[in-house]
Parts: sequence; C-alpha cells; structure tokens
Amino acid sequence: MELRWIGREPIVAVLRPTAFIRPSRPVVQSSSVTAPTARRPLSHRSSPPTPRARSQHARIQHIRQLATASTPQPPKPYTAPDLSKIHRRVQELSSSVLQPGPGTLPAEERVLYTLEQLEYLAKVVLEERGADSNPRAQAKEQKETATSALLGSVNARSYPAVISKASILNVISESAEQIARDPNVFVTPAILKAYVQLQSLLHQPSSFPDVFHLYSNKPIPSLKGSQVVYSSASPDQIKSAIPSDVAKEALGAAIEAHQLPLAIDIISTSYCTPSFKKAKTFKQAAIPMAGLGIAPIAAYTLSTQFSNLQQTMDTGTATGIAFAGIMTYVGAVAMTGYVAVTTSNDQMDRVTWASGVPLWERWVREEERAAIDRLAGAWGFKDMDKRGEEEGEEWEALRDWVGTRGMVLDRVSLMPGME
Repeated sequence: MELRWIGREPIVAVLRPTAFIRPSRPVVQSSSVTAPTARRPLSHRSSPPTPRARSQHARIQHIRQLATASTPQPPKPYTAPDLSKIHRRVQELSSSVLQPGPGTLPAEERVLYTLEQLEYLAKVVLEERGADSNPRAQAKEQKETATSALLGSVNARSYPAVISKASILNVISESAEQIARDPNVFVTPAILKAYVQLQSLLHQPSSFPDVFHLYSNKPIPSLKGSQVVYSSASPDQIKSAIPSDVAKEALGAAIEAHQLPLAIDIISTSYCTPSFKKAKTFKQAAIPMAGLGIAPIAAYTLSTQFSNLQQTMDTGTATGIAFAGIMTYVGAVAMTGYVAVTTSNDQMDRVTWASGVPLWERWVREEERAAIDRLAGAWGFKDMDKRGEEEGEEWEALRDWVGTRGMVLDRVSLMPGME
C-alpha cells in the first residue's frame, strides 16, 4: 500500500497488489478514491409556469366546471287541479262521516280528519282561483272567444263547466255544515274550532249562530247495543260554553263579510250565554274565591299561635284581636283589588258601561263588551275626529242594541275634548 501525503494529512490511498492470487469470489479492484466534492442541493421549488401552461390550465379548469355543473331543470308546466276529482273526493269524505255504517257513530278523529281534508281541498281551489290571472291562460281564452265570435259556430263557443271552482267551494261549505248538523255527530270543541276555521276560509260565516246554538243544545248521541240513543244536553253548563278564541274568529269572519245582523247573532249566541259567564267565573275566579274561603281558617290558626307567644293578656282575647286584624287586612286588600279590576276602563274604546251596572256584572260580561266595542269600531269611522258623526239605519240599530245590553256607544263625557 502506498500513501501519498499532501501537507500532513493523507488524501489518496492507492492499493497495488504485488502478486496475482485467484480469489474464491471476484474482487473488484478499487481505483483511486478522490475526495468528495460539494454538490448543489436539489431545489424543491419548481420553475414558474409559462403563460402557455397557465392558459392551458385555465381551459382545463373551465372544462371541469362545465362538466360538473348541474344542468338547471326547466320549470314544470302549470297543471290545473282536476275539479271532478276534487268533487268526488269531497263526496267521499262527506259520506264517510254521514254514513259510517249500521250501529256505529262517527268518531271525533274521523270528523276532524274530514274537516282538515276539506280545508286542504278548499285551499287548493282558492289557490287555483288566484292562479287564473296567468297571462297565457287569459290570452288563450281571449283568442278562443274572438275566434268563436268571428266564426259564429255553435261548436266553437265555450260554455261554463258543470263543475266550477265556485261550485266546489259551495259543496265544501255545505258538506261541512251537514256534518255539523248531523244528529249522530257530537260537536266537540276541537270539531267546532275546525268548522269555524274552514267556513272562515271559505268566507261563509252565515251558519255560525246556528252551529253555536247546536253546540250548546244539540242532543248527545250514544250507542245502546246496536241502536243510537239521544240524551238531552244542558246548555247552561260550563262545558256548553263557546271557547273565546272560536267566538273571536267567528266574529272576525262576520265583520269581514260586513254583515251586522250576523255579527250581533254571533255575539248573542257566544258571549251572552249563561254558560259562557259560568265558564269565566270558574276559570278565573275559582282560585281567588277558594283563597277567601280558606282565609278565616288560616287566620284563626295563625291567631292561636300568636296568642301563645305573648303574656300581656288572656289567650282568648289575644286570639280574637289577632284574628280581627288579619281578617281586616285580608278583606281590605281583597276589596281594593276587586274594585280595581272591575272598574278598569283603559281597554274601552267606544263602548262603555252604563251607570248602575253592578261591578260583578261588568267583570263577568267584559268579553261581551269588548266584542261589541270591536264591532262598533269596525262599523264606525276610523278617524278620531269623525267619531260620533256616523249615520244610517245599521248604525242606529247598533246603537239601540248596545243600549239594551246596559252599555253606551260613544259616551259624550269620554270623547276627546269633552272631559
């Protein structure tokens, strides 16, 4: 082995064999080994793309977007509902309730389902009537009419269909009224509410007073074996009262129809009934009355306990004084609250109570007064400066009817500027 020195460190080693020896496996003769040279590190950054590559990449991206973008579907053509099918469906729903089968009564769920389906069909027909303003349909109709007039042909003339949208709505209203009047259908609060909503949608409120009367006075059907037996109803009971929200919606439909006699009949058959007053007394005054009934017992118990805590007087005398003080406090607070509730008039607009009406009656009949006030506001002038100048037969009839109910329409002392 021969070493070559450069300076003081060996740089290159050269191996020179002195004799040729055949090895058992081939040996690679090593050549001179040179020192490693510094290499340029590889750069991980690619060269910037050329403008041609950029444009090609943009075209590829555009093609991909066009391929993946969803093609907008064309709008579906308008298809008018088949009035014949709607008419048959109304007849089927009505028959399912009016003809349930021998020895059976229509269930409440079935009646509610029928009324809901009738309301849905009514909405479909009403939306179709609103869609009649389509300009294409109008142009086609005008074209056909003009052509028929020019040709003068009998076959070309267009006659109204036997089943029209108005007739469908009338059939729906009549079917619902037949269901409500059927002797075998027991009108529950839910059925009454659904019926009022349906007829209000159809703008047919003329049957509301009769249906309200049937709700309170209709005989109750029941099954005895296979026969239907009817028992008399109690119109003065609490359960016979018309719900406030139902009466309010019915009155709104009558006001929208601008029928004053109908609105008065709705108020008379809902808010003015004894059952409605009893229901309000039970729902709103039962708890305060129960508290006043328990107050003496609670006051006596507390007085007995307080008398044992003192030693200045006899126990019986102390009990009586404490009892009198507690009851005086409870009575004074209760009377103040009663007067405040029954004499409040901030909610009154045009209809107020006449002088001499008892405070208890004012509180019980407050919903009736509010309904009449709403009716007067709908029939009178909306402008505050013109109130009191209304004239006409209907307005005078309303004023007279309000007077018979113990109320005053447009009290002069309460009008603006007349205090």
